[in-house]
Amino acid sequence: MRKGRRLVIISIIVYIMNVFSKALHFFENGKPTDREIEYALLAIRIIVAVFFIKFGYGKLFGAPGIEGFTGMLIAFNFPLPVLFAYLVGSAEFFGGIAILFGVATRFSAFWLTIVTFAAWAGVKGFGLGMGMALPDGRPFAGGALDWVTLGLTIALFIAGPGALSLSAYMKKKSEKNTE
Repeated sequence: MRKGRRLVIISIIVYIMNVFSKALHFFENGKPTDREIEYALLAIRIIVAVFFIKFGYGKLFGAPGIEGFTGMLIAFNFPLPVLFAYLVGSAEFFGGIAILFGVATRFSAFWLTIVTFAAWAGVKGFGLGMGMALPDGRPFAGGALDWVTLGLTIALFIAGPGALSLSAYMKKKSEKNTE
């Protein structure tokens, strides 16, 4: 083996050992840094936001649309189906946008927790399965996704948006202006 090739291989091995050493230290220490927590909150916000924006958009503007979603609520004997179709679609779409940017995160997460709980309880009967059928026989996602979404929205309600958010940026900017 040539000397240059050996040097590259040794460099790669040293790099990998360094990465493993840092990972081992993290697992043994077990306490994430503040920055790591902020990135975790950002990741949760992005995942929750994309999920709710997608489904809220579908309810308000896309498929199934407000009529289709209202029909589904009627099929499940949900009270005031037209009103709730607009409220749920708006909460999901606009709440998702707010969470994405980290503005009114706790407010949005609170309402999205209620929406998710209502869907899980009222539509899926507290099921934790991966799928079920609608009254007309079409396949429909089960409650497992609702369970995960509930956990994420509750976490955002408790923790708030974190430092990597528009709210934190605006707060720092206003504090700077008052000095």
